[in-house]
Amino acid sequence: MFYFYINFPTFKSRTILIHRGECGDCQNGIGKHNIGSNEKGFWSGPFKNLDDADSAMKKLQKKFKNPPNIGNCTCV
Repeated sequence: MFYFYINFPTFKSRTILIHRGECGDCQNGIGKHNIGSNEKGFWSGPFKNLDDADSAMKKLQKKFKNPPNIGNCTCV
């Protein structure tokens, strides 16, 4: 499974990364601090494969006037 995280305060200045569910930063959408989504951001997923996660991220990116950069975590 794959996920990505959108951090509201920094999403335009940092690259949004796709993570594998088992990644230490992702932990199946609960994050490394075990709080999951909150007022500072949200995890999107799970996506069955990398292509689905990439497609969803690109659709979201189109909604922004100045879209953030996107990429893959080193776990991918």
